[in-house]
Amino acid sequence: MKKELIHTRTIKVNCYETDEDRLVVEGDLLDERLFPYLIHALNERHNAGPMHHFTLTMELSIPGMKILSLKTQMPVTPDAGCREISEAMQLLVGHCIRPGFTNEVRGLIGKEAGCLHLTQLILAMSSAAVQGLWSLFSRERGGKRPPFPGIDTSILLNSCYMWRENGPFVEKIRQRRIALQEQQHG
Repeated sequence: MKKELIHTRTIKVNCYETDEDRLVVEGDLLDERLFPYLIHALNERHNAGPMHHFTLTMELSIPGMKILSLKTQMPVTPDAGCREISEAMQLLVGHCIRPGFTNEVRGLIGKEAGCLHLTQLILAMSSAAVQGLWSLFSRERGGKRPPFPGIDTSILLNSCYMWRENGPFVEKIRQRRIALQEQQHG
């Protein structure tokens, strides 16, 4: 079977620790057409290159994962009208990344209320933000083992096989919390 690469989507997410109780998450979505193409809805011909290029910068509270700010940039869109939706992203400010966040996002900025590409990017960023939070709390500093985080692990509950309600990770966290409580009271 012959294959010819015609389209590439790249999503990149970076998480940054700050000197405040905040996590900064930057996301970038780039769709590239690898040949000259026609945008049928506009009847416009374009050369090979980017079709969508969107970036989001999200500032989150720690440990609550509340969205404090969200900045949208859309340097490349199929049509200038696409940029009209960037303000809709502000509807997410004040919401927390937690179980149910995906449905909140889809309800607020999904379908005709928003943009499929920005929705996909914010969902990728929210998942990466959870990893960034755990990276922050598991970071060794000066060769010292980090303390056990006192953060709510329910954000991970039933998120995958290992974090299922009766799974091994949940049980190990529960046992570790019990041992820490016994040490504090013993």
